Amino acid sequence: MTKTTTLENVINAVRQDSINHFDEVMSVHEMEFDSLKQMWISGKQVDVAPTAQRLLSNRLRVPYSYLSRCPEDLQARNLNFWIEQERQRRDTFFCRFDGSTLRAVFTERYKPLDNMEILAQLIEQCFNHNLKVQYSLDHGMFLLKIPEFEKTFGVNSGNGFFDEVVPGIAFSNSEVGLIAFSIESFFYRLVCTNGLISVARAKTARFKHISSRGLDNFPEALSAVIEGSSRNQEDFKLSCQSHVDDPFNSIDVFSRRFGLSQNEADIVKQSFEQEPGNTLFHIINAFTASAKVEGLATADVYKFEKAGGQILSLVKS
Repeated sequence: MTKTTTLENVINAVRQDSINHFDEVMSVHEMEFDSLKQMWISGKQVDVAPTAQRLLSNRLRVPYSYLSRCPEDLQARNLNFWIEQERQRRDTFFCRFDGSTLRAVFTERYKPLDNMEILAQLIEQCFNHNLKVQYSLDHGMFLLKIPEFEKTFGVNSGNGFFDEVVPGIAFSNSEVGLIAFSIESFFYRLVCTNGLISVARAKTARFKHISSRGLDNFPEALSAVIEGSSRNQEDFKLSCQSHVDDPFNSIDVFSRRFGLSQNEADIVKQSFEQEPGNTLFHIINAFTASAKVEGLATADVYKFEKAGGQILSLVKS
């Protein structure tokens, strides 16, 4: 769930979240599974977090959907057989731990970029500790959004008044391989605080975790995104003029196009019913409003807001 607080409080929250994090290069020859959720590494028994379960399943080429439905003894037989095959190809894995829990497994090609490093870059770029920000943080992903209130603009959503839209910058990162590190423009409506991660004409900087480019190019990427976000204002205005004949069908089409499940599409339809309308603006609003549903993981918040931005990118002038 997204929270509003100060940048300093976010730094403290991320620091506390990572207090037991550490990384080690571990021998594949010293790995053995009791089940999908528990294994031995170099003589020590460790729990396997869901993020690491999926990474191991992918690495060993055993479908997670299959393994997760197997009894523990069958999970162990499958995983131990395939880890033996993996030993013929490599000697080590780069492992990320949270105390006695394995949270991620990568090859040594992986270059870690931790959430605290991103926050340190923001302080280096003179962002104020007391700056008002929005953030979401869990075991899988970190999402930080910094509004630029001085750049607020108005759009006529067709409801008889002007909506105030606040542009800003969004930083997203996963220490466990869910997504690449990204710097993107974002927008949110003051009237309802819906957020939208934009992939429209604004510049987006995305860095895979295989080099240090994310930190090396941080100032330039940040400047480019800030400069480019102003180009999206016209898209918002045009979305208010783009008529939609069948909103629910449009929601289904966009959901399939941008990788949402049927359950997630149903959530978007419920959000649409809270503020219905017959323009693309209302469709976008329904997707972004869905990101405020209670209990969502950070990755799901990002998915809904990103889908809103992807729809905005389709607006034609």
